Amino acid sequence: MLVIEPLEKKVGKIVIAGDGAVGKTTIAQRLAGTLKLEEDRNMTCGIEFHSLKLTDDGRVKTMIWDLGGQEQFHFFHEDFFKDALVVIIVFSVEWYHSFLGLDKWISMIPKEKEIKKFLVANKIDSNERAVSTEEAARLASENKMEYHELSAITGDGFKNFTEKLRKSVEKSLN
Repeated sequence: MLVIEPLEKKVGKIVIAGDGAVGKTTIAQRLAGTLKLEEDRNMTCGIEFHSLKLTDDGRVKTMIWDLGGQEQFHFFHEDFFKDALVVIIVFSVEWYHSFLGLDKWISMIPKEKEIKKFLVANKIDSNERAVSTEEAARLASENKMEYHELSAITGDGFKNFTEKLRKSVEKSLN
C-alpha cells in the first residue's frame, strides 16, 4: 500500500518597520507580488499584513507584518517584533530624518534571540540623496545588519534583496 505523507508547511514572520512614508508598504507589496503604483498612498494605520510565498512548492509561507511608521503607533510596535524570523528596517535616502530615526526602530528588535536583520535604503531612484551609502553601511555594520539599497518603485536592487531574504527565512525555519 502506498502512503503519501503530506508536505509539512512552515510559516515565517517578517517585520518591516521604519518611519512613515519611507516606502515600507511598497516594499512589502513588491515582495508579495501585489504592488499597485498609485500617486496618492494612504498611510498604514497600525499594521498591514502581506502574504509571501518563498518556495515554488508552497511549503514555506511567510507573513509580512508592515508596521505603520507614524509616531502615534509606536506605543505598541515593540510587541510585534516578537517571534519574527527576519526584521527589515527601512529608511529613505531622500530624508535624513528617517535615517536619524533608525535607532528607535533598531532598539525594538529583541536582543535575546537570533533574528536576521536587514537595513534597507529605499528610494535610490531619487536624485535627492541625503544619506550616503557609506554612512548607512556603517550603521548596519555596527548593528550586525545586512545592508541593501533598492527602489521599491523601479525594482532596482530587489532581485538580490529578495534572494537574501528567502535564504534567511528558509535557514531560520530549518
